[in-house]
Amino acid sequence: MNKTRLISDKAVRAAISIPELIPVMDQVFTGVSNGTIRVLPRNSVFHENGNIMAIMASSHPDENICGCKVAKVAMFPGPATAAAGTAQSVILLFSVDSGELQAIVSADYITVARTAAATAAATDRLARKDARVLCLLGSGTQSMAHAEAICAVRDVKEIRLWSRTSERLERACSRLRKQCPACKITGFTQTEEAVDGADIVCTVSKAREPILKGEWLAPGCHVNAIGACGPIFREIDESVLERSKVFVDSMDTAMASAGDLLIPMKNGLFTKEQILGEIGQCGREAWIGRTTDDPEAITLFESCGLSAQDVAAAKVVLDRVGNGGSFAF
Repeated sequence: MNKTRLISDKAVRAAISIPELIPVMDQVFTGVSNGTIRVLPRNSVFHENGNIMAIMASSHPDENICGCKVAKVAMFPGPATAAAGTAQSVILLFSVDSGELQAIVSADYITVARTAAATAAATDRLARKDARVLCLLGSGTQSMAHAEAICAVRDVKEIRLWSRTSERLERACSRLRKQCPACKITGFTQTEEAVDGADIVCTVSKAREPILKGEWLAPGCHVNAIGACGPIFREIDESVLERSKVFVDSMDTAMASAGDLLIPMKNGLFTKEQILGEIGQCGREAWIGRTTDDPEAITLFESCGLSAQDVAAAKVVLDRVGNGGSFAF
């Protein structure tokens, strides 16, 4: 009889860390771009209270695994959703060969960890090797995770943190000082001041309208646009796109969900042809990311998140947890 593992969020956190997921996410990018990993676009059901049920699926035949993440996401939650958590999800893992349901894995921490790890993998492909100053626009859980991830691929000396509210900013800075004791931590309530002179900028907010402008970016800067994962939301304005070499995690996903790109495209200010390619192609095919002869180029990674990242991370967890916590259907 098939044994299905039930893997809790506590077990997930014990099994994986953000830095060790970075090479896994890098391999996912390559697999998605070369077709060895197949990804379905995110399908969502929108509710009147702002909650979304999303289903994300992918297949990894080389790993004999396929699966999907089923998630409840809240863009603008009310009190009930805030109390329960704004992102609650599970990942179902199946064997490609037998079709057996191998595991049901809590995806709460996986979603945070794989997002930050994927950003770091993209940053490692696109950011200058001597990047030292990191700016985080946002002060939530993803901001903390991205600080850990980016510090794993670059020798960061200074982290600049932005938040709209002083209270949240102070809490986040305090957390970062404990998490990254070797870094200078500075908080800002003005976005332009936080961005000024930064080598790497990550937008990890819940902004509906742009919070980052192109004229604020220093020559040679790399930008990771992470927080706006819907066609009607964006964190960066078209001036960022005008100055940047633009790469996406998946062209299909970007054309369905990346409001940072879709809104300027709708307004005639950006075209699909201006996207240089997928990050998995960067440096490996025709699309060159950052080269030694263009140190002042500005690069942009536009991320919507991929089901393949969830499935790959859950597979790592399953391999490490083994047969613990199994039950028979």
